[in-house]
Amino acid sequence: MERISVPLLGLLALALLTSCEALPVSALPSSFTTENIMKVHQGMSSDEVLRLFGKPKSIRSAVCGMPPDQWQCTTWEYGEFPYDRASFTFSGEHGSYILNNFDVDRD
Repeated sequence: MERISVPLLGLLALALLTSCEALPVSALPSSFTTENIMKVHQGMSSDEVLRLFGKPKSIRSAVCGMPPDQWQCTTWEYGEFPYDRASFTFSGEHGSYILNNFDVDRD
């Protein structure tokens, strides 16, 4: 039986480790395709956003704008900071949200 030298075994292990690249994993749902992102536009309904991307990971309600033009806004967030993430900010009342602003950040 042949013996493999320790340095040679170390080199083989190093070659295996350096040849393996980590596969990119997105924190966003798989529905965040370029095709779906290109369908997003101001004025679309929250129901349309739900159909494209599914339920958000978190929902935040706030007052947006500056006095005297303040308005109630709701922001849906997908993904995970600081990784790939997306946010959609809506105006309007529950059940009739209209998209005002959006941001999709993916590597």
